[in-house]
Formats: sequence, C-alpha cells, structure tokens
Amino acid sequence: MISKETSIGDIVKIHFQTVTIFDDYQIDFCCGGKQSLGEACAKKSLNPEEIIQKLEEVIKTPTNTPEFDKMPLCNLIRYIKENHHAYVRQQIPILTKFLDKIEQVHGNKHPEIEKINAHFKISVEQLSEHLEKEETELFPLIEKLAQLKKGEQLNDSTCKITAETLITCLTKEHENEGERFEEISRLSKAYQAPAGVCNTYRATYENLLAFEKDLHRHVHLENNILFPKAILLEQNILSNN
Repeated sequence: MISKETSIGDIVKIHFQTVTIFDDYQIDFCCGGKQSLGEACAKKSLNPEEIIQKLEEVIKTPTNTPEFDKMPLCNLIRYIKENHHAYVRQQIPILTKFLDKIEQVHGNKHPEIEKINAHFKISVEQLSEHLEKEETELFPLIEKLAQLKKGEQLNDSTCKITAETLITCLTKEHENEGERFEEISRLSKAYQAPAGVCNTYRATYENLLAFEKDLHRHVHLENNILFPKAILLEQNILSNN
C-alpha cells in the first residue's frame, strides 16, 4: 500500500513503472528519492490522494520492466553500463551538434539557448568524468565485494578507498547534475520549443527531455538501489573481518 509517508525512492524501487507518473508531475524520484510522497506533493502544491490513485493504477498495469531491486549487484552494474552509460555516450555528440547549430541559427532571437548550451557543455564534461569514475573505481570495487561475499579468494582484495567514500562523492555529483538539468528545464520552459522554430530546434528539445528522463532513471538505480546495497555489503564484510 502506498501512503503519503512512503518514500518516493521506495515506490520506484519496487514499482519502476511508476516513473512515468513522477515524470508527468515533475517529482524528483532519483536525487529526491528519500523524501516522502506527502513531502514532495506539498512542495509542488499537489493533491497526494490524486497522485496515489494514479500510482496504484499504473502499478496494476502489466509490465516487462526488470525487477531491479532483486538483481544481483553485478547484474545491475552491467545493466547500468549497457543501458544508461551507453546511452549518455551515444547522445552527447548528437545533442552537442544540435545545440551548437540552433544556437548559431536562433541564438539572437532566443538568447536562452546560449545558456542551455553552456550548461549542457559543463554537463558533458562532468558526466564523462563521472561515468569513468564509476566504471574504473566504484563498479570494480563493488564486484570485488560481491566476490568476497561469495567466499571467493582474490589475488588483490586490498582497496585504497572504501565504496562508501566513493559513493558519497558520486552522490554529490548526481545532485549537481540534477540541479543543472533543473535549470536547463527552466530555461527551456520544460522543453517547449518556441513557436515557429525549425524541426532541428524541436528535435533538440525532445532529445534533451529524453536525456533528462534517462538520467533520472539512471540516478535512481544507483542512488536508491545499487549504492545502499553496496554500502551494506561492504559494512557486512568489514564487520566479519
């Protein structure tokens, strides 16, 4: 049962299909996943009973969405890399090209596009470093912890940094990107292209919206599922040694 006291992160963790409802109402379910549904609705002056009804309706709808909360951590890491990390890397050059083009053509008439493009360029730089940090530092460390939990012997199980320390840093980076895309959404009036602009302009906003939605799902899987489980796994291993 969903109530006003239920945390948004827990709702999405158990029923991933509910992301569509949170998207519709622009409720943060990734970085803001720890807040209760009631708190989130109060911030946006929304009727929580209405949201609960819509959430329960979508939960009843059959879905083929993977049960991420039940995935072994190594499988979840592989899913994140193959789906979300790959998507970010695929979309960056496309969106960079589109944004540069519409700024050049429409920048004088629509000065907000220059600011949007500047924010996106910072995001590209930060996200590229972030993904690299996850793939070369955190994810291998979590995979080592999972092996240790199974009792497997490792040639080098000594880690210079804990998963919890890395996760604290990466979570802050998630928050920074969330704030950056909130500003991009504000500047673009929630990705509503101005009247009379070209198809490239509209396509750019559509792709930016899709990029933001994917980022929300990506961050949810890490903040609300992978990271807490990795920290708990590490704590259990350290307490038993």
